[in-house]
Amino acid sequence: MNVKIGNKSFLFAYNIRRRYYLQGVPGRDALAATLGTEPQVVLLAFSLLVRHGINIERCLVFHTSPSQPDIQRALRLLKKAWSKWSDRVPLELKSFPVNDLDSPDALRQVYRVLHEGIQNLKKAGFSVHLSISGGRKPISIAAFLTAQFLFSSSDHIWYLYTPPGEEDTDPAQLLQNPRVRLIDLPVPVWTDLPLLLHAVSQYHDPWTAAEVQRSLVQQADQSRLAELFHRKLSKAEKEVVCALVLHGGTNKDIAKKLGKSPKTVSHQLASIYRKLREELGDVAIDRTAVASVFAPILRIGQMTEAKKRWVWQNHVRR
Repeated sequence: MNVKIGNKSFLFAYNIRRRYYLQGVPGRDALAATLGTEPQVVLLAFSLLVRHGINIERCLVFHTSPSQPDIQRALRLLKKAWSKWSDRVPLELKSFPVNDLDSPDALRQVYRVLHEGIQNLKKAGFSVHLSISGGRKPISIAAFLTAQFLFSSSDHIWYLYTPPGEEDTDPAQLLQNPRVRLIDLPVPVWTDLPLLLHAVSQYHDPWTAAEVQRSLVQQADQSRLAELFHRKLSKAEKEVVCALVLHGGTNKDIAKKLGKSPKTVSHQLASIYRKLREELGDVAIDRTAVASVFAPILRIGQMTEAKKRWVWQNHVRR
């Protein structure tokens, strides 16, 4: 179903600047998880995300005071198991500075730690996959609220489902159970409130409204970036972008491919960086960012070699 967005140029610019400030270059993923007394919720979330092709590079686990025996046990088991489940991804543990969730101030501290931890992941350039299945309900609610303020359309909240009675089963065995899965919860992002209100006005179901909001943001962003590629880049700059996305390599490699000098390619890349900054705001732009931004426009990942040759012949000559 097509939903008319209208003129969202200001909103688009805000969303893009916000995403690239908090998220950086697309393609880097981190797991943030709440932990209670059962470490398998973290291990399962990590393994299921990897199984779905998500390359998790960092894992940040939030937990209550380690002075509690059950939490001590969970942390000990998690750290012991983590080296076996993933020897390449650093595990970071972050404790809430409270002994109990018994006051508004305690919950405020929980929210502060969640906000700080997730915001730091965003600033470091990660898309965040937030698992809210571990720990007590107020912590999960606080994590969901944090996501509403910090997330962009590429971030996700996950709920881990395990069949009743299977909670204490060994995680390795649980992974063999097809009923054990992660459920992607759509997040209504308050910084995209106009699009959310538009979506809500079309649907009585808030779940669908949140999903539509995410889709609208992605469509609007991609449309503006496509316009940048086709209308604001010169033919020579399009050639450089296509060579970078299709083949990669250094400036010297691209220059050889295009029959140009490395210095010319360097100047043209500098011009592309400048135009992207004008569109996205004052954000860090490099060749990886250029490839990440324009690859979806060219739909490179879905192409056969023949189709790539067609793109080369047509996109750069438009």
